[in-house]
Amino acid sequence: MKIILEAIVGSTAYGLSNENSDIDKIGIYIAPTKDILSLHKPKETIVYNKPDITYHEVEKYVRLAMNCNPTILELLFMDKYEIITEEGQMLIDIRKAFLNTTIYNSYGGYAIQQARKLNRRGHSFDSSVKNRHEKHARHCFRLLIQGTQLLKEHNLSVRVLDPRAIMDFGELDVEEMVNRFEEEYKIFRAIQTNLPKEPDYKTINNVLLKIREINV
Repeated sequence: MKIILEAIVGSTAYGLSNENSDIDKIGIYIAPTKDILSLHKPKETIVYNKPDITYHEVEKYVRLAMNCNPTILELLFMDKYEIITEEGQMLIDIRKAFLNTTIYNSYGGYAIQQARKLNRRGHSFDSSVKNRHEKHARHCFRLLIQGTQLLKEHNLSVRVLDPRAIMDFGELDVEEMVNRFEEEYKIFRAIQTNLPKEPDYKTINNVLLKIREINV
């Protein structure tokens, strides 16, 4: 398995980790082109535990990134990488080709749905559930902030610019958190962006083909 890109993601990458945080990694690998063309297709995703690492085959990765999947897309905007090859850099170089208005739903839409789920679960938590609630609330708020940056600047700061604001948001009670989220989501939906409605399929496809040619 040829790994072309790998990075530490999650709370460590966001600058929100603590002594109890796990180390999570995501990467991209390339299956030989002859295997892709054969009847016996290689796995598209490989997962390892301890440490937790998820690898996506490059074609699957590209499909997910074109849908602006937050966990997938951020891999192309990291400050540093554990592994980076020529092919990985080729994807980083065209990262803006993946950006499109799907971000309104993949970032904002997902975040508001999850925030509303927290509200439906009620206000009574034991300590372990409360910790998960706070973490989930921070995750939703971070997505809204990062989605805003992508829509406005066509760029992404994976390491959050104001960690304290996100930590404070996670400590709000459920009702206050959801009310705040509803207000922020209205602002998010009103953002004017000049991102296209679709990714740049031609540019992405050309790079994918070049990667396949290199790895026959």
